[in-house]
Amino acid sequence: MDPSPGPVRKIRHLSEAEEESADYMENFYNKSEVDNRPSFVQRGAMNQAQFDEKFDYNKPHLENEVKKQTRKFIRRFYEPFTSCHAFKLFILSLFPILQWLPNYNWKADLTADIIGGITVGVMQVPQGIAYALLAKQPPINGLYTSLFAPLIYMFFGTSRHSSLGTFAVISLMTGLSVERLAAPVDYEAMNMTEIEMAALPTATEVSCAITLTMGLILAVMFFLRLQFLTTYLSDQVIAGFTVGSSVHVLVSQLKTLLGIRGLPRHSGPFYLFIHLYDLALALPRANPVCIGISAVSIIILYIGKEFINPCIKKITKSNIPIPWELVIAILSTLFVFLTGVNTSNKVQVVNKIPIGAPEISVPKWDLIPKVLPDAVSITIVAVSIWLSISKMLAKKNSYELNAGQELFALSVTNVASSFIPSLPISCSLSRTLVAVGAGCRTQLSILPSSILVFLVVFLLGILLETLPMAALSAIICVALQGMFRKFSDLSLLWKVSKMDFAIWVVSCVATVLLDVSIGLIVSVGFALFTTILREQYPKWHLLASVNGTQDFRDAQRYGESVYFKGICIFRFDAPLLFSNVEVFKKSVEKAYIEWQTSHEYYVLREERGTFMKQKLEELDDGKDFQTCNTTFQTQRSNVLSRHFVIDCSGFTMIDFMGTSALKEVFSDMRKRGILVYFANAKAVVRETFDKCHFYEFVPKENFYPTMRDATCIARQRQLELGFKDTGYVPEHDRLSEVLSSHPM
Repeated sequence: MDPSPGPVRKIRHLSEAEEESADYMENFYNKSEVDNRPSFVQRGAMNQAQFDEKFDYNKPHLENEVKKQTRKFIRRFYEPFTSCHAFKLFILSLFPILQWLPNYNWKADLTADIIGGITVGVMQVPQGIAYALLAKQPPINGLYTSLFAPLIYMFFGTSRHSSLGTFAVISLMTGLSVERLAAPVDYEAMNMTEIEMAALPTATEVSCAITLTMGLILAVMFFLRLQFLTTYLSDQVIAGFTVGSSVHVLVSQLKTLLGIRGLPRHSGPFYLFIHLYDLALALPRANPVCIGISAVSIIILYIGKEFINPCIKKITKSNIPIPWELVIAILSTLFVFLTGVNTSNKVQVVNKIPIGAPEISVPKWDLIPKVLPDAVSITIVAVSIWLSISKMLAKKNSYELNAGQELFALSVTNVASSFIPSLPISCSLSRTLVAVGAGCRTQLSILPSSILVFLVVFLLGILLETLPMAALSAIICVALQGMFRKFSDLSLLWKVSKMDFAIWVVSCVATVLLDVSIGLIVSVGFALFTTILREQYPKWHLLASVNGTQDFRDAQRYGESVYFKGICIFRFDAPLLFSNVEVFKKSVEKAYIEWQTSHEYYVLREERGTFMKQKLEELDDGKDFQTCNTTFQTQRSNVLSRHFVIDCSGFTMIDFMGTSALKEVFSDMRKRGILVYFANAKAVVRETFDKCHFYEFVPKENFYPTMRDATCIARQRQLELGFKDTGYVPEHDRLSEVLSSHPM
């Protein structure tokens, strides 16, 4: 709040008739002005000490609180084994399927779950293959992830709609880690020998190590209840980061869309622009057939999703969309198979997809330290996206989502999946929205979806051997359009919050310019930095009583405000910590200056008139000016007719420097002849005052439980001095005139 004049306000002053009785404020405090009935407050004005004594305030003991929290934390580990009933509840909580499956409504939900599951399964196949290639994995690994991970989750998870499996951003982050650690496919182009090649892990081994590490991190988060850490990734951080990551995904697919091979690999900050430079130099090597397949696929996907599906939905009144990804996969596979362009024009295809069960192997534990930084980043992004989407759907569909159990379910799913060739697991927003639109009701919809993927893995995979990579890249690129549409949120963010707008932009730009993992760190760091900025420069307000109510509100925002003359009410909307104590003191000074220039400061005319008359009489008696002025200042300081009330409700916490700042404000105001009150201080803040021996400097009687208590006592003290409020009338400053002409 600046001292510049605000909007024109209606200011109501108390009339002389209202001030005839010294008990006015007491009556105003205890009676409703509307119907003269007793209000919900049935007590007289009192300070904080009187309030605490009357209502038996008990200060909690810190040691007892620590012991209580420690026992509560430890009890979670042994309580399930204290009785058979407790153990039964514990097992049921770990396996939610034991609760919802016996109560499953087969008649009402089965058909919807089958149709929705098949719809999601149709999308799982092409996306699983495409996102596996994005993660630098064999195509079958994406299908394994789409098959086994949802089945495992079905036993442990509580989300009824979220589609578990492959996800573009997570696959991209995995692919960057694989490129850094795994042996390249074309080791001769990288100037590597076969011996050097054999010493490096394979792409699948790196991916499984990341998946295992991710599961272990989630297990630690579950046992220590650390799901709150995901709150540090706000919606703006996630949105900006995913859009920036989508740019990386799009650029990574350009070479496949154009059919260009043999480009060097890059990593680290600004690698994206180096990759684009290499791509521009390699444009003469582009494959026209791949360009044609990509262009046709993108056109069909875009028209089908944006125009045909909405028309069919409108005509048929059905939410089940046509699976255009599967249509493109089938058509492009048939085209390559019939024309043989994979051999004549060297169009890159999926090639052989293994048929049958995956090979089970133990992940390489020695890779965990190497993949740990990437696994932490992937885990944070995956859990944040998963919980945000799942909580939103749970609230929308009126069921309960257990965030802790979700961490456990994701942990078990990742650890179990790491023993087969797979990718790190997350939630796909596009498939989840399709599942909701197709009418999925429960986790049982995972079963028909997995059956469809099972058929491809064990029977039909051979039919996809001629599926062109260009078509898969087109599927990935079109799937990103929903993320790029988030740019439309910027106009709304700019209007609502410039700080949120900045978080979004910084997250996106940092992710694009730097690397995905580095961009995530910068995004979270900047978001946390903005919270420091908001506490460093908080708002402050001058408050006034809202006419006809017991409430005190910002005087600039409410026209019908009642100002108590000679009383200034100040509120600082932030914790009072070392980082903003100087801002707090400057804000108090600004508030004092604004109060000093207002009518409410110079309204105690009887006070001024009394001292003026006394000083003139002393001057007439022959006393020198210096003696009269000293007497005047001494007597004036003894009459505390002006009161500065600090509303402490904004102090959610306070530290030692904060208490020192309050002492300094209290002392400075007293030197100006102003009595300082503290109101609405929270119990935790008052206990901090006690620990810092604050009450030895500022009497506890200066604290009040409510704003009404503080103003009521201030008004009573003013009236006891014999001063009455009057309307503001500009007066001639006779004292200054006489002093200026009096001989010194």
